[in-house]
Formats: sequence, C-alpha cells, structure tokens
Amino acid sequence: MLPIPSDRPLPHSPGVYQFKDSLGHIIYIGKAKDLKKRVSSYFAAGRQAGQNAKTAALVRHIAAVDFILTDSEEEAILLESNLIKQHYPKYNIDLKDNSPISYALVTDEPAPRLLLVRKDRHGRIRGPKGRAYGPFMAGSGRAAVAIALRKAFKIRTCGNPLPKRICLQFHLGNCDGPCERRISLEDYQAQVAEMEKLLAHPDKIEQYSQLLSEKMRAASVSQNFELAMQYRNAWQSLSGLSGHQKLDRLADKDEDYAVMLSDKGHARAQVWRLVHGVLRERVKFEFDYVEQEPMGAFLQRYYDGHPIPRTIYVSPKPADYSALEYHLSRLRGASVSILTSPSRGPAAELMRLIERNIMAEEARGADPALVSLQKELKLERLPLVIECFDVSNLMGTHVVASMVQLYDARPKKSEYRKFRIRTVEGQDDFASIKEAVFRRYRRLRDEGAPMPDLVLIDGGLGQLHAAKEALDELGVSLPLFSLAKENEEIYGLDMLHPLRLERRSEALHVLQRARDEAHRFVISYNRKLRRKAATGD
Repeated sequence: MLPIPSDRPLPHSPGVYQFKDSLGHIIYIGKAKDLKKRVSSYFAAGRQAGQNAKTAALVRHIAAVDFILTDSEEEAILLESNLIKQHYPKYNIDLKDNSPISYALVTDEPAPRLLLVRKDRHGRIRGPKGRAYGPFMAGSGRAAVAIALRKAFKIRTCGNPLPKRICLQFHLGNCDGPCERRISLEDYQAQVAEMEKLLAHPDKIEQYSQLLSEKMRAASVSQNFELAMQYRNAWQSLSGLSGHQKLDRLADKDEDYAVMLSDKGHARAQVWRLVHGVLRERVKFEFDYVEQEPMGAFLQRYYDGHPIPRTIYVSPKPADYSALEYHLSRLRGASVSILTSPSRGPAAELMRLIERNIMAEEARGADPALVSLQKELKLERLPLVIECFDVSNLMGTHVVASMVQLYDARPKKSEYRKFRIRTVEGQDDFASIKEAVFRRYRRLRDEGAPMPDLVLIDGGLGQLHAAKEALDELGVSLPLFSLAKENEEIYGLDMLHPLRLERRSEALHVLQRARDEAHRFVISYNRKLRRKAATGD
C-alpha cells in the first residue's frame, strides 16, 4: 500500500474526507461509512491498475488528506453535499447533481402542489417559489413518499396553471379537483395546511399517527377500503420524512459553533461557521495557554481576524462572556450573543459532534471515546488496551473466570482468556477475582509481555480491592477500576466517591462493552463445563 498523505491516522468512523493537492486546494470530497477503509482503498497496492483514468489522475495529485467525523453515514452524505456546493472540487464535477438529499416544496400558488426538489451548489432550493421542508433521505423511495403524501392529503400533481379541466387523478380519488372547483380553494388550502403541519414538525409524527388511525377506522367502517389503504400507506411512507439532519435543521441562521477541550495548559479548539444552515468553514487550533479559563481569550483573538456572526454557541462558556459580548458587538456594529447549547436539539447535537471531531484529533486515529474515557478516569495515557475480568459459579461449583480484551474500544477475541479457579473453596467472588488477576499478570510479567492500559473488574469495591491485592503481590502497578452493574457506578482506588457518568456517555459505553463481553464469555464457559459434567464427557 502506498503511504496515505495524512498528518493523523484515519479512524474507523463515518465521516467526510477531503483530498488536497500540493497547493492545499481541495480536489475531491467524499463520504464514507468507514473513513479508514474507504481512504485506504485509493492507495491499496494492486488496486491502482484497475482504477479508471479519472481516479488514477486524482490519486496522482493527492498531497494531503483531511477528514470530518459525523455520527452516521447519512449525515456524512449531507455534509459531503454541502461541502461540494461550497468548494466545487475538480474531481467532483460529475457528481454535483447526484445528491440523494431531497426537500419537500409546497408551491406558492392558489392551489399549491407538492414537489420534491434539491438544493443547487450555492445552497438554494431549486424549483418554483414556495415553502421547503426537509431535508429527508429516502433514496429510491422518495417518489413513494411524495405519492403517499399527495394521496393522503389529495394534493394536485398537474403542472398546468389553473383553471383547467379535471384529470385522471380526480377520477382515481387522488385529488379533489380544485381546478374545476369540485372543492373550494379554502377547503383545499386547509388540506395543504394540515399536510404542512406534519412537514414542519416531523417530531410530532407520533401524535399524527392517532389521527391517521382514526381516519383509517372511519374509512373501513364506511367500507371505503381504498381510502383506508391510502392512509395506511401514508403512515408507512411518512417515516422517511423524520430523517432530518442536524446540520441542515439550522437552516436560515448564520451562527458559529466553537468548542474547546483543554487540559494541563494545552488546548484543542474548532470553530464551525454555518451560513444558512450550510457548513462554510471549519477552523482547527491547537495551542498552549497560561490563562485559567482560556476560552474567552481564544474567542477574542479568533474574532480579531474572522467575521463575527449574530450568535456564537460555545463550550465551555467563558466566565467573562458578558464583557466579551460587548466587545464583539462593538466590533460587529450590531448585537452579538454568546450562548451555551441547550441540552437537546440540533444545536446540542452539533456541539457534541464538534467535540467528537476534537477527540478524534487527540486520539490520533483511535476511537474518540477513549479520549473521553481517559479524561473521565484521569489516566496518564490513552486506554488503547483494556482488559476486563468477571467470575461465574453455580452454588460454589464450576467456578470460572474470564478475561476479555478491547483494543481501540473493540473486542480482540484472540486475546480472550478463561480460568478454572483452583485455589478457592465454595462461592467466593473476591478470592476468585484475585486468583484470575494474579494468574493473568504473573504470566505477562514473567514473559515480559506488554501490560494493558486499563484493567476493569465487574463488581464493586470488594472485587476492586481483591484485584488490587493480586497486583500488589506481583509488584505490578496498573490503572485499576471496577464497574458495578446496578447503578453503573465506577469505583477507583483513589476515588472518595463512585463516579456516575451520563447514560449516553461514550466513555461509559466503552466500559459497558468490556463488562458485558466479559460476562457473556464467562457465562458461556460455565455452561459448557456444566454440560460436560451432566453428560459425563
């Protein structure tokens, strides 16, 4: 494989990658479900011979690779689309019309129509004047969504200006015929308004389902089964409209989003600039600082040379934000608000996404959740290798233990180990944990093998101290914690109180993954021994 010209390793995460030439110009923007696999495929030995001329020319001109993480492949598509519209890279020209992102447009007419449209390269909606809703991603099912909406609300599809004669859709029951005033314009517009309520508030689709159910029942009672089926199909298809993406739900707003992660005098920060809901610029910084609260000083220096928007979302919020708001308002010549993002909603989701991108920078290709775990547990180094222990027994018989290993937050099954407990009589989880931990790290110590970055025990303080006794007897010092399942409390030897992380914390998810895998593995081993004992094998 040819070397990938990137100053940081690529992670196994969804996102958008950017290829740049020797002058720093972006020449290609792509999206990937797995950034590392996708980008590596361009440089893999043996594949270049099969590349078409355009791809081969692209690879020859790649001098640098950059990337932006997203939460999902769907969001990567949306971000890719927005960035292509902004930069219009040389090797993306043929793809400019291939975006799968659609908007529902209700035309500004006396008898409105419902159209499916896209945005042009400048972020403007294509099509006649009207009100756009979305985006939503329905792939080949976009037409089905539009048909279901039109049928459910009997919205006209004809492109001819009114007045005109009724067409086949009226006779099929898919339109109420506003062209011949078979329905008054007032009643027709009321139907359109009802449809727009759902388009504007897809989060209320659960409430709307009750209304659809009532209409389906009423149609069934009156034996209008075709209409009942239309309502049923509408409900099934409308689920595609709930796929709003966080980067575009902020449309029609010019805002900056600034996030900083700092520790021990060193900070990383990113500022994302959104114009009309489109990501126009992402600026990254890494610096040392002497201030007690560096965010305020960073923002002041940053906006000395960058456009100042009306609203700036920040994390963390500087203590002197009021004075900073006044200073920036004077520079801008208009009011400026510095806000922390709310606990939920698109702004909060975007702030969390920026934080994940900063963590990816720190992780240098490892899972960003490990950076969060390192900070939460105050570890000296990134916990790239985590080993977790659990014990299983049945009334004191078939006492066994397991050790599983996560590498880069993913199970590494070749390093799993299982133990038949030898020195413990009866049911003693503490002593069993101590034996398993002792045997594992005595072997690693005697063989001179690498030690893990973090040891996790399934249990509470008792299990934690039992493992500590084993390490002390070996003269081995390792970061050691336990995770109690009942309240998901994390115990550490230097903690005065157990640590409780938010349920959605990625750091907690890594520990839970290790604990659950160790439990699954040890239970499987215990059951295997019991089956053998029962059959006499």
